[in-house]
Amino acid sequence: MADPMHHTQGISPTASLAVVSCVLFVYDYALTFAKEIDLFWLQPRRTWVFAFFIANRYIGLLGRIPVFFVFFPPNNGGSSSPVHENNSMYPTMPTLTQWCSGLQLFNGIVILVLQLVGGMIMTARVYAFYNKDRRILSLLVAVGVICVGICCWALSFPPSESTAVAQGTYAGCPDLTTSVEASHWAVVWGGQLLFDTLVFTLTFRKLISVRSLGKWSYMALSLRDGALYFAVMTATNVANIVAYLVIADPYERSMLNFPTNMLCAVMISRLMLNLRDLEHELMA
Repeated sequence: MADPMHHTQGISPTASLAVVSCVLFVYDYALTFAKEIDLFWLQPRRTWVFAFFIANRYIGLLGRIPVFFVFFPPNNGGSSSPVHENNSMYPTMPTLTQWCSGLQLFNGIVILVLQLVGGMIMTARVYAFYNKDRRILSLLVAVGVICVGICCWALSFPPSESTAVAQGTYAGCPDLTTSVEASHWAVVWGGQLLFDTLVFTLTFRKLISVRSLGKWSYMALSLRDGALYFAVMTATNVANIVAYLVIADPYERSMLNFPTNMLCAVMISRLMLNLRDLEHELMA
């Protein structure tokens, strides 16, 4: 008799959205790779801007390779499958549950790191706009530390004991999110929304006080990109929070978690490329 723990009925909506997000991220990477080379790699100086940009791009790109193992682990055919027989690289029950738990933890850490890198980029950007005003830096760092603390708190919870049951419903390692965990993650993304709102408010406030035409052009582009970033991320963050709080299916509550994180990385990369491009035009 087939092991029901290994029986799969289909791909979950969460897995489908994650794969689509990965494909779109790689597509955007390919579209902007030439600009990346020209505006960052070929420049004589290496600054923190370069370091943060590369971290945002390549943690997002390389850190998502294990995602395909989260949603499509190599032993979906079961431990008795002839494809996997006598092959030690493929986990078998009960190690499959440990395999899934480890991959899901890694995925959560990548999400946290990407959000942290994005927050540092936005903090440094606003800090520069305010001529390195330490009061602004202190405010941004204080809010950022609170958000990071909340994220770490959410990741500190052990994985659900029902993960193995989910493997009998969907392919791969479905992420079962209990109602309590869902409320925790809603708070996490609410913190991200708060930080984005603070960054946008400070950017808009600075634009109003700018008088120099050259600086105004730079700030105008910053506001345009910042407004676009804020609008897109607000919409996705709100949708993500609502999904956690409203969706009844525990295997689909986190379906927007991965797309929100990937979209954040793409938007920040685009913002940095546009600002660097304008800097070169103003210097020409």
